[in-house]
Amino acid sequence: MDADRPDPLETFETWLLRRVAHAVEGDELPADLLAELSAGIEDSRKTPQEENHPKAVREIADALEIPSEEVEQALTIIEAQPTVTREMLMRQIAEAWLDSQRKAYREEELDS
Repeated sequence: MDADRPDPLETFETWLLRRVAHAVEGDELPADLLAELSAGIEDSRKTPQEENHPKAVREIADALEIPSEEVEQALTIIEAQPTVTREMLMRQIAEAWLDSQRKAYREEELDS
């Protein structure tokens, strides 16, 4: 199976950790990002999934500097979608976040 293509039975969290782990192994991201993400996912499991996903999207959007009004509109649209569509959108948002993290890491490496 293509490394970028998720297994239909794989949860979003598992998929995201796998994607970040592959990027860390390829020296595209710092290892501490994987540890931080893993810890954040463990902490998020203490609340219902319906509360975690919007929070995660908000955090990713904040990291990408998207205005909060746009984030709220996007969350409303995402939450209204069927599960499969919502999952696909979450993965696309996560991929955008990963790309920004890769870029920041490359710039940091060039500066040092």
